[in-house]
Parts: sequence; structure tokens; C-alpha cells
Amino acid sequence: MTKNKSYRAKGRKKSVSISFSKLGFSGWAIVFLSVAILTFIGSMVFNQGRAYRSEPAVTPVTIQLLNGCGIAGACEDLAKALLPGKDGLLYDIIEKADAEYYGFDRTLVIDRRGDSSGGISQKARAIASRMNIKEKNILRIKLADNLLDIDVTVIAGSDYKDVVENLRQTKEENL
Repeated sequence: MTKNKSYRAKGRKKSVSISFSKLGFSGWAIVFLSVAILTFIGSMVFNQGRAYRSEPAVTPVTIQLLNGCGIAGACEDLAKALLPGKDGLLYDIIEKADAEYYGFDRTLVIDRRGDSSGGISQKARAIASRMNIKEKNILRIKLADNLLDIDVTVIAGSDYKDVVENLRQTKEENL
């Protein structure tokens, strides 16, 4: 006996229904990952304007420290107290050496570039302000051959310990 199947019975398709209770672990993992990826892509598309953060530009300042008081370790102490930079300035101390003369009573800041109007640059003013050095102790002396690309020279005078202590107190207050 052979069964005759009607043409209609052969052409019928079974309806496919997804039963979430029969997905299993791997099925749920695929669903979860798909939702996570779509959420991530959607957040990138709809939040493009907020994706970029504007941070203040960091300006490097090349500093030369000279020992003008004759006390051993003055430049090293000054460098440790001065670093890191502040107010958007990145201090790059490229040289610590002795000055040609040891008779400096006060610590000086020497501007090696100046500004466009021929005055004291903002970098020199910022360093002097941070070191609590009065503006009258900022000199503007350009170097004929600025091979080291120095922005500011600081000459440690015999008052350098006061300057170092002042810098340390300011650091502690800011922490």
C-alpha cells in the first residue's frame, strides 16, 4: 500500500516560530551581543557632537637652570620644587649648570625670547609668578645663538631656599 500525498500537502511549509525558552545559552549570548553592538553603534551615530572633548593646549617651556649662588645642589633643589608644570605649561628643564658668576643675591628669571611687542613673554611671567619672583626681577636678554631653544633661564640666587620652600608650600596647598 502506498500512500498518496496530495500536491497540497507537499507544498505546505511549516511555520517557524521562535520560542525564547528554547534558545539555550549560546542563543541568549548571541542575542545579548547583538543588542550590545547595536547600542554601541547607535550611541556613536547619535552622539557624534559630544564625542570630541576640548582640552586646554599644553605649552612646552624650555628652561635652563643656572646656579648663581655657589651652593652645591641649588639647581637640583630648584628643579625638583619647580616640576611639574602648571597652568597649561609643561616645563622641560634641559640644562642645570653653574653660572659664570656666583654673586647673585636674588633668584632671577631671564626671558630668552620676549613677546611679539618686545616685552616680557607670558611664559617668563608665568614661571616668575609661580616662583613668587617680582616682575622687576625678570630680565629680557635674547640669546644670539639659541641652539638649545631655551625659552627661560632661571638663575638661583642666594635666596633660592626661600623660593624652593615657597614652591613646596604651593604644591602642598594644591594637593
